[in-house]
Amino acid sequence: MKKLLGILLILKAASAVFAAGSGEIPVSDHDIPAVHKIHGKGIVSIGVAEANEPFSFIDAKGKYQGYDIYFARRVAKELFGSERAVYFVPVTGTNWVELLETNKLDMVIAGFAVTEENRELVDFALPYRKTTPGGEFVVAPAVRKGNDGLVYWLNDVIRSRVGDNFFHKDYNATLRPVYGDGVDPEILVIEQGAAL
Repeated sequence: MKKLLGILLILKAASAVFAAGSGEIPVSDHDIPAVHKIHGKGIVSIGVAEANEPFSFIDAKGKYQGYDIYFARRVAKELFGSERAVYFVPVTGTNWVELLETNKLDMVIAGFAVTEENRELVDFALPYRKTTPGGEFVVAPAVRKGNDGLVYWLNDVIRSRVGDNFFHKDYNATLRPVYGDGVDPEILVIEQGAAL
């Protein structure tokens, strides 16, 4: 009986990975093992930059703020129905990959560019912004190498779950006060992962 149950679980996990590659949407998030595992913890651990204002920084009240944080909180809301179900972990350019590899983080939303070098170390979901206003590289959530199910889920969030113009709303809430009305959001904002 245990052997049969084990086989059924493996088949369910395999079908979720297959669905991730084929573009089909699973019946529920729990059909994606990586997302189900995060649900089991009751909180999502997201690596973020501690001092990358205005994208990610700690304000005078000790709270994380910024464009990347606004998106990270929405990821938590998509997972748990609450923006508070997130544990922010400060990451640096030297430790973020190791923290993903050792499963100390579920994902990183910290402004690291999608470069060929970085693609060898981690897997990226679709991009949500450029590195800097008008920058040539894009920024995307990163996950542990081989975590295809979580990439698939994040892509679904970026493409459709957050809704139309989510990242423009993010820009208006977090970056417009910094850059002012004279800067065109299009030099930074990417909607629905369209840049890749």
